[in-house]
Amino acid sequence: MCVFASIGPYGQPGLDFAEGLGEGVRETIQMFFEEPEQARAEFRAQSAITLAERGSPEWWLRRWGDRAERDAAHSREQAEYLAACHRDVLRADDQGTFDDDGSWEDDSAVYHPWGFDPADIQAPVSLWHGMKDFVPVAHARWLADRIPHVTTHFPADEDHSNIEQNNRAAAYAWLSDLAGTP
Repeated sequence: MCVFASIGPYGQPGLDFAEGLGEGVRETIQMFFEEPEQARAEFRAQSAITLAERGSPEWWLRRWGDRAERDAAHSREQAEYLAACHRDVLRADDQGTFDDDGSWEDDSAVYHPWGFDPADIQAPVSLWHGMKDFVPVAHARWLADRIPHVTTHFPADEDHSNIEQNNRAAAYAWLSDLAGTP
């Protein structure tokens, strides 16, 4: 199994889930558990802003800065794809109400238990996490410390958007070697 840029499980000993994820994350998590209706309302209010920003290819290109249009993961084509995904996920009806239920479920899923202990994984795992990822590398290191048969890769110049793209061939080669196929 190959894992790229994973966030760790919330609420586990030894992992400060919110550290390094940005301002306000601790408050967002607290609100999620203590005031779920308010958390949902604030997420919905943010949906219009998120759609206006991330629904534009130009936003992605600006976000990527000097990486924009330098590789496939930061290409205009990828920016257009990500913008289209956000426009599809955050749709407004004729009254301007956003259908963001899927996005809400995806975002809030990170706070729910995984339902298994990573220490119980018996299959070999190749874990990839770029050192420039917005998900703190501490999450990947936490996982690597608990998964018994793990091989880790921490490329210095890769981030959340290009870690899989840049290492897909190496991951397939690793899987092929495990399976004994050329």
